[in-house]
Amino acid sequence: MKNLFSLLLTLFIADSAIAQITSADQFYTPINTGSNMTLGVSTDQLDDFIGGSIAAFNAEGTCIGLEIIEYGFFTMAIWGNDTGTPEIDGLQDGEVPSFAILKTDGRVVSIAEVANFNGYITNALTVTNYITLSGCTDDEFLEYHTQGYLADVDNGSCSTTIYNLDLTPESFNPVSQTDNSMIVGMNVPSINLFQGGTIGTFFDFDQDGIPECISTSEIQGMDNGSDGFFTVALWGDDAITDPIDGLLEGQVPTFAILTNQNYVIAFESVPDFEGYVANSFLTFTEINFDLTIYGCMDPAFCNFNPDAEEDDGTCEGTPGCTDDHYVQYSADAACQLEGACETTWQEAFNELGNELDAANAQCASDAQAAAAAYAEQEANYLAQIVNLEDSIANYSSPISIDIIAGWNLIGYTLDREQDAVATFLEIVDYIDIVKNNAADVYWPEFSFNGIGNLIPGQGYQIKVTQAIDGFMYPDTGGQRIELTPTVPQWVLDMPVELHPNDIRSLVKTVNLLGQEIELNDSAKGSTVIFLYSDGSVEKRLIN
Repeated sequence: MKNLFSLLLTLFIADSAIAQITSADQFYTPINTGSNMTLGVSTDQLDDFIGGSIAAFNAEGTCIGLEIIEYGFFTMAIWGNDTGTPEIDGLQDGEVPSFAILKTDGRVVSIAEVANFNGYITNALTVTNYITLSGCTDDEFLEYHTQGYLADVDNGSCSTTIYNLDLTPESFNPVSQTDNSMIVGMNVPSINLFQGGTIGTFFDFDQDGIPECISTSEIQGMDNGSDGFFTVALWGDDAITDPIDGLLEGQVPTFAILTNQNYVIAFESVPDFEGYVANSFLTFTEINFDLTIYGCMDPAFCNFNPDAEEDDGTCEGTPGCTDDHYVQYSADAACQLEGACETTWQEAFNELGNELDAANAQCASDAQAAAAAYAEQEANYLAQIVNLEDSIANYSSPISIDIIAGWNLIGYTLDREQDAVATFLEIVDYIDIVKNNAADVYWPEFSFNGIGNLIPGQGYQIKVTQAIDGFMYPDTGGQRIELTPTVPQWVLDMPVELHPNDIRSLVKTVNLLGQEIELNDSAKGSTVIFLYSDGSVEKRLIN
């Protein structure tokens, strides 16, 4: 929300009259229009601008109020519009002016807001105790350090990025002087914006990546008696001593400023400084803070410089894991790559132990499951063996059935289906009829098998002409006997044997040739034989 507020305020400032107040020429004595209001200023926020001026401007940029900034409390008149003249020369009723400050060095400071001032009212008195200054608020930009004050809100004026080139305030500690030097004159007004700071020169003599300080000089400002001009000494190498302790011919040092607030800001000369020349003199008249950063631009190398703008061909060293306590250690790695060292050997050993424990547990679990499956399969096999043994026993020791003369209810004891005709073949001469639960019948004398196969576990009613002792179901080996229906001669006059438990139902109708017929298809006067489930037979004429 704070960033959004700052953005909106910045846009507001850019569109208002204050954005146009950029020149000292716009600060002039306003016209006495005959009507005004008084603004009292009671804040120490303007103490850095004592001796300068604060001014108010209408929407057209006309100066309608001007006052010298003083310590403590002071007032300024803000003039209203003279309605007796056609031009707008002051504020309209309710209009809020723009405010700005003119510093003693001629620079203009924008004011974003004057607290408690809500609009012009003729003859009114308003006192403000807080003034909001606008400017560059980011210390990574040059404008933050050169505007000469701390801004409360950002107005979008930050534009030039600064670089410290890894120099710190502690870097400004010169090595000893040598027996030769070069003098560099500084005739650059912008340097004096850092009055009270220090200029330092640097070079990495031992190539360890840490530049050594060659020399320093105080920035005295425009009031040093030389209109801000001052010099810096560059010390050359003392040829009779080791190691190298100064610049060699043609070497270019790094220049940087240490501000009063302990910021380090590097700069370069314009045109480029061509290098050290012993016992010579050179004057800088222009400098550049917007440096071109040279270095390795390939992140695959150890000396990658994320700030580099132009590759200088110095890329070297492969990043990787340089700690031999880690599994990922590489003897070829020239520098540590963040995140490359992931697993220590101890962690890998513990992890392997955990994996082995897990594998052993899984093996034990699999073995247990396999044993259970084997046991279940073995139980199934044993059950099958028992069934087979039961079948073998059944085959080897068939059940003996005693059948009495007349009706009997017997069970079919074999464990597979068999043809009824083949099964009862041995006693067919004594069988009148066999019935199943569905009232289907096997009637030998009529050569009719309505049952088909005997079903294991089913019960059957059988009527025989005499007792049969020790009947056992034979194994027919799948034999099937096909019958051709016939009608015996005796059925024409045979009395019907009745049984009190018989349930009499029509089984089929046949002609005198034993062929099954439908009554609806029979001609009148035809003789039809009716066969019933109780073994009775009737002969009728169709009317």
